[in-house]
Amino acid sequence: MRSFRESSPSPLLNLSLALPVPTTFAIGLSTLPLLASLTAGRWVSDAALQLGKASEELFRGDRLPSRPLMSED
Repeated sequence: MRSFRESSPSPLLNLSLALPVPTTFAIGLSTLPLLASLTAGRWVSDAALQLGKASEELFRGDRLPSRPLMSED
């Protein structure tokens, strides 16, 4: 007979996961897409920043042609 002080083995602790791919291989496969997405994000960010600077220069006004003011004659 089992004593009440003895712990019964938990069925959750005996579970083992059988993955089709080893964990280290899965981490290795996911590293390249992660680095590629981070690099692409940086390129997009830099391109957006350059586009913003270029549009700011375009609409700043010193490079726009001067237009004569309309006078009421």
